[in-house]
Amino acid sequence: MYQRRHLRSPDAAPKLYRFLRLPWTTDVSAARDELVAADLPWFDSQWKWHLGTRFCVLRGGPATERPGDRLTNGRGVDAPCLSALPATRALLDVALPARAVLAWVGLSPPGARIHVHVDNTRHWDEHHRVHLPLVTSPGARLGVEGRFAHLPAGTCWALNNSRPHAGLNDGPARLHLVVDLAPTAAVEAWLRAGTAVEGEPDPRAWEVLRGDPLARLSAAQRADEALMARLLAQ
Repeated sequence: MYQRRHLRSPDAAPKLYRFLRLPWTTDVSAARDELVAADLPWFDSQWKWHLGTRFCVLRGGPATERPGDRLTNGRGVDAPCLSALPATRALLDVALPARAVLAWVGLSPPGARIHVHVDNTRHWDEHHRVHLPLVTSPGARLGVEGRFAHLPAGTCWALNNSRPHAGLNDGPARLHLVVDLAPTAAVEAWLRAGTAVEGEPDPRAWEVLRGDPLARLSAAQRADEALMARLLAQ
């Protein structure tokens, strides 16, 4: 992987799965509709593996000069845009077995590629990553250790972001609500009630996604010294 070495947290959450389909009966259509209709403060990915995708932070760390930094920890600070999203806030605060301490909306446009990487901060080690697909198609797949799965809209999944993972979207724009949950007793019980899904192998796709993510940079991106310094340090 094209990634700096990561020293795993000694308090890392146990993630004994690739994909885990979680028990979920909550209707997410109201949250989906308000997120699709909202004028969200999107920003382009600040990480080389996700170049070409976009994010909107709903809850995370305190604001800094670099918007992506809010996603590196889960301090539970609400973004201003969340006050206008009551259905989404209800999902984050009530529908899950624990309050989401980090939450964002991830937008993968047609043709997007997420290169193989491991999420490498202490916070990401110590929390479970949960995806709620809102708008998607069968051409949108996530991969963990060489195996891929499509996550249907309206379902809920834990994804092991502490193992090498990636993604690709060969369909129309894909929209996921993504949260991090602390490994509380209620969260761990919820995970134990989930159904493990191994995914389907796709060696060709995995090999492509293992390539250098910087190979896709435009001339303008390469000329941006601040951006290049950030990407090369990751």
